[in-house]
Formats: sequence, structure tokens, C-alpha cells
Amino acid sequence: MSRPDERPEHETVIPRAAGLNRLVDPLARTLYRGAYTLARVYWFVRRPRTRGVFVGVWHAGRVLLVQNSYKLRFSMPGGGFHRDESPEQCGARELREEVGVSLAPSALRTVFQTVGSEENKDDHVHFLEVDVEAEPGLTIDRREVTWAGFIDLDTALRLPVSGLVRAYLEDARRRRG
Repeated sequence: MSRPDERPEHETVIPRAAGLNRLVDPLARTLYRGAYTLARVYWFVRRPRTRGVFVGVWHAGRVLLVQNSYKLRFSMPGGGFHRDESPEQCGARELREEVGVSLAPSALRTVFQTVGSEENKDDHVHFLEVDVEAEPGLTIDRREVTWAGFIDLDTALRLPVSGLVRAYLEDARRRRG
């Protein structure tokens, strides 16, 4: 995980948790890292086909990025589909769960799809997008997501991001000028 001084300068500041959370949060982050490591081993052996989404939330030419506690690279809000969920429903749910942003699924539009294998799985990903007029307040749990903020596109492309997110950001640069 990046150290705070390595993060982009346009950071959304979210108050630190108090009380018991100061003890529980580090334990939860350790559990997330352990579970992710076990999942990577499983994916290496089984090479499953997965389906997921990432959501590009844009405000004033900046895109929302997140730092997950269990990954070294920056990412975007997103995750895997639940049964019978559309990409838009999945994206709206993941936005709510990861950064506390509530949007109707109909506000999200699919702009890009790709397949990646950098996590030892056949990962079919829908990239959804939404432009918001006002920068939404972000709420993170400091367990799964440890940082979230809006970053200009050029800076985002210079950061260590996953290959899938990089493909989306490069496509966004082309589409958005």
C-alpha cells in the first residue's frame, strides 16, 4: 500500500475513526489482505472466469480513485456481480458500499469493456461512467477502502493503477479529449 505522502495531492479528507475502530480497523485490513492472498492462490490454480464492474465517477475533469487495503495499486470503486444483477445495479451497489455514494443504476452508462488476466483469472469487466455536477461526499470504511479522492486524468495515468483501470483511463483520455 502507498504511504500517505505518496498519494496524490488532491485527497479527500475523511475523519479518522475513533474508539474501538482504532483497534478493529487494522485487524480488518489484515483479514482483507489474507483473504485476497488466498483468493489469488485459488485463482492461480482454478483460473476462473469472473464478471465485474468498475465505476468512473467524474467531476470537473477529475476521476474518483480508491486505494484498497489489500492491493498495492490504485483502483476505482467496483467489484463482482451478485446473482441476477445488471452491470448498472452492480456499479450502483459498489459505489454505495465502497465510497458511500448513492446513485440510481440508471445514472450509470457502460462505456468500455475489457478482459484482464493480471490476477490469474479471466476477468470480464464492464466500465461504467457518470459525470456529477457537484463533488459527492465520500465515506470510506478504512478497512476495505483506505483512501478515496478525485484526481485529474493526467495524474491518474502517472499513478500505479491496475492494468484494467489503466486501459479505461487511456480510453477515457481518448473519448474525453
